[in-house]
Amino acid sequence: MDAGGAVSLLVLAMGAFLIPLLSERARIPAVVGEILFGMAISHGALDVMSPTPFTRFLAQFGFALLMFLAGMEIDFTKVERMSRRALLACAGAAAGAFSVGLAATLLFGRPLFLVLVIGAMSLGLVLAALRALDLTQRPVGQVVLLVGTLGEFLTLILLTVGDIAAVHGIGVDLVQAVGKLVLVFGLAWICLLGLRMLIWWFPDAFVRVVATRDASEIGVRASLALMTAFVAVAALLGVETILGAFLAGALFSFVFREKHVVETKLASLGFGFFIPIFFIDVGMSFDLGGFAGAGTWKVVGFLAAASLAAKLLPALLLTLAGLRLRQALAGGLLLAAPLTLLVAESRIGLHIGAIDARTAAAIVLFAVAGGIVFPTLFRLIVGRAPGPADGRRHERA
Repeated sequence: MDAGGAVSLLVLAMGAFLIPLLSERARIPAVVGEILFGMAISHGALDVMSPTPFTRFLAQFGFALLMFLAGMEIDFTKVERMSRRALLACAGAAAGAFSVGLAATLLFGRPLFLVLVIGAMSLGLVLAALRALDLTQRPVGQVVLLVGTLGEFLTLILLTVGDIAAVHGIGVDLVQAVGKLVLVFGLAWICLLGLRMLIWWFPDAFVRVVATRDASEIGVRASLALMTAFVAVAALLGVETILGAFLAGALFSFVFREKHVVETKLASLGFGFFIPIFFIDVGMSFDLGGFAGAGTWKVVGFLAAASLAAKLLPALLLTLAGLRLRQALAGGLLLAAPLTLLVAESRIGLHIGAIDARTAAAIVLFAVAGGIVFPTLFRLIVGRAPGPADGRRHERA
């Protein structure tokens, strides 16, 4: 590593350590602070550092780990306990967001790629906001998390298909590329069956995976090996690697239901170092000149209005899942802030040529603003953890 690379690594490490502390004082999400820090040290601002191959690798690994943890956040045990009516309502809310997004995009003549931006859902800020209010185990928290999970999975699928269509066009190549996507899901299913069979026959051998104390940290090694394997398979087949990481996390969560120890260890590793570097790198990658001009702010306004409509209107279905109208609308507001996926979509859309630099900058601006405003509104509307009456109502649904 040369001197420039060492300085870049030092700046990133110090930023990853200090930004959460400063963000708490400023009362903004740490992710927003990390993106702003990346913008500040970029070539277009203070010009403190420039990305190196090593820092880009750390950022890409952090992104993969973020998607893997998003998949691990799915609690399949709680999903299986929910009523069919609640599940259908949550699925309808997740799919309805993209339907409203498609209508808004066609009505205003915007690029079709923005359907993915408007309908996108992500669990990052959602989980943080619910944890802050002690709502993760309450009915409102479980319903919002399930909608976010389904929405995030649907977002990744549509993003992958859109990426394939943009690269290969409509024709035989597209059919072959979609076939590779199906193959990734098939491999995940085979892996699921194999793991469940091995656990059935050799249960004692897999106890170490979820053990609280293990000198070799087999659980961490197994989870990272699974993530790396699916990322590698996705890359080799030409499928979006973030989908491979997400599938690996969901697979691990489904097989190892007592995953909380491993999840905590990976979250400490990821959110403590690798994931912040990804968001700092995102901030560094944007030309600050692209944020100026009325055209960019018009796109931001369109995205804000369309995203609110796409989340609030389908959120009315959540009353069928046992939520009060106020809770359903508050959940829709929280789901309108998919900060992590919006950042990813801006990079992917720009890379495949589906959007221009101005639109990509507008997406990041909307992501940062939404990441501050929407969770704040959610906290103001919900206010406190719901009482026992809400739990009884949810059980009757």
